[in-house]
Amino acid sequence: MYFVIETEEQLSKLQPRDSCFLQVIPNNYSYHPKLAKISLYYYRGEDKGYVFSIEHSESFPLDNKLVLDFINKHKRVYVVDKKYHTHFLDHNGVVDLQFLKQDAKDQKTAIQVEYESKYRGFSGINNIIPLVKHYEHMERLYKHYEDCLNSSYNQEIDKVIIAYNYVESNPIKIKEQQFFEKFKLLENQASLSKSFIYNQYNLHNQTGRPTNSFNGVNFLAIPKEKEHRDCFVPANDYFVEFDFDGYHLRLIGKEVGYHFKESSVHEYLGKQYFNKDTLTEEEYKESKTISFKNLYGGVPEAYQHIEFFSAMVTLSKKLSQGCAPGESMELPTGISLTREEDMYDSKLLNYYVQNLETKRNAEKILQLKEILEGKKTKLVLITYDAFLFDYSVSDGKELLVQIKDILEQDQMVVKHKHGKTYFL
Repeated sequence: MYFVIETEEQLSKLQPRDSCFLQVIPNNYSYHPKLAKISLYYYRGEDKGYVFSIEHSESFPLDNKLVLDFINKHKRVYVVDKKYHTHFLDHNGVVDLQFLKQDAKDQKTAIQVEYESKYRGFSGINNIIPLVKHYEHMERLYKHYEDCLNSSYNQEIDKVIIAYNYVESNPIKIKEQQFFEKFKLLENQASLSKSFIYNQYNLHNQTGRPTNSFNGVNFLAIPKEKEHRDCFVPANDYFVEFDFDGYHLRLIGKEVGYHFKESSVHEYLGKQYFNKDTLTEEEYKESKTISFKNLYGGVPEAYQHIEFFSAMVTLSKKLSQGCAPGESMELPTGISLTREEDMYDSKLLNYYVQNLETKRNAEKILQLKEILEGKKTKLVLITYDAFLFDYSVSDGKELLVQIKDILEQDQMVVKHKHGKTYFL
């Protein structure tokens, strides 16, 4: 077939361009990229598309290293889902087309959908789907994104991609029997390897705030009951979780130049709600409720006299004035948000803060990545305002101090807890 490259000689006749469109076709799309193998590559320079065969049943295999050497001769490589492709490619010029055109469409052929439905659990499903159907699928995908080629985006996006690619590369150890009793996976092999489970973040949401539901497990909403959390255990010595105090409130404080004077935001604000120096336990709980209502539902006049909330209202009005219904605004990570007609000012602020959280988390993750290089301790899960580490005592307590210092940059405060299971 004229579009299939399956020998070194054929590959040598292709001339690298400044840029290209590339898609990795794994042996099974439902598998975590750390567990998937490459079936094919779809490559397109300027003239037409080709598939490079690695282990498809209809063609002779190319040496994967030869393909990567060829790809690395391009200055820029456009892909759909850079975070996924970074598990396979080591190239500094990869651009994620999904952040340039956010109306993602699957583009798969009817044959592919039928095969995947019938043989979902077969690890090599893409190796037996006809090559011509993979080619047809990739041609459709290319046409959908063709008008975005040679475009660029805010480099803050790449920080988020690299950060969450790093975290999802670190699997979490599980107690298999107990885990299978409590969690129903769609396919065990898709995310499990030697008593370790991989999770995967989805960055393509309206606010850019990652979700993490993969292979039937929502890793951001694992039930808090002991029977569920005890399924997860450290591969090293302890799980150590650092949890931000009043994260969104502090993020807004940093944004408007307001510094909270106490280690507990809710206690600090509660003293102003109730006009007293010491809170009861019930008043502390009520303070949290009031703060969340103000943050996510708008600030009533009764609380607008409080300096922090007065500044927050000003920020909300500023965002609203800069983005009328039907208009778009650039969020902190660089993605674009189009304001819906019925989006209240408080919801626009909430979306902005969610994205600001993602930006700050990504910056912290990249710093943590540097200090954890060569260490046994791993960052294994991010659940919005909490960072979970699989900690090795051999790395020393000084490492925990370094981690805390990084997380508490920019006037943040974290609490920590540890345990032998995720039930902390």
